[in-house]
Amino acid sequence: MSILNRLFTFGILAVLLASCTSGGGTSNPLVRPFEWFSYANGDDIRKTCEPGTVSRYRIIYNGLYDEQVRTYNISQWPGAKEAEQITRVFKGGISTDWSISSAGLDIAGTHTSKKNISLKDLVAIEQALIAEGFEKPAIKGQVLHSDEFYWIAMVCRDGVFKYYAWTDRNADIAKLPFSEVLSKGDETGIAFLEPYVPIQYSRNSRYYSGRGRGGSTYFTMQIGDNGLNL
Repeated sequence: MSILNRLFTFGILAVLLASCTSGGGTSNPLVRPFEWFSYANGDDIRKTCEPGTVSRYRIIYNGLYDEQVRTYNISQWPGAKEAEQITRVFKGGISTDWSISSAGLDIAGTHTSKKNISLKDLVAIEQALIAEGFEKPAIKGQVLHSDEFYWIAMVCRDGVFKYYAWTDRNADIAKLPFSEVLSKGDETGIAFLEPYVPIQYSRNSRYYSGRGRGGSTYFTMQIGDNGLNL
């Protein structure tokens, strides 16, 4: 690698490290790891959560961070009879899905779909959340392990922000109905990774899934008062 290329790469990393507040996107695997905590906390949603503004829903499925993450962002304008759902599926971390070459930056590995869903479909999503305890207070101290399966949901409606998370310690992850109700607006074409019990040999820096696939990312996030402890 030439000196110019090294400086260019280091410059990119410096910019990423200096800007860790999420703007609401997860499509760029270069930026994504540095913004993930902010994104998972809904910082961008909180900033604009005011009465009379667009209602926003963000639901995240962690199917082992290194294997599959699915994010569902839904927006509904006041009085609208439909909503827009943006679905993204990717593997977490910085991986070989991106490269820098003489042709420029080549980013791949993130699958995205955008679809309008009916009011009926949106109500089904809301009902599923409520049925599984979304209206309860967030569980303070709850730990989300990147090498486990869990769901996070956050909603801003009429200026009120609400946050909740489900792990195998407060729910039957395999039986949660979220993937089914969200599938109406999911046109990524990527199969949903069903929960299974992974085998963790070490949580210092690596996990092994027991399926012959290894990962190099491990981290935790802790639930605080209506969001993450950041």
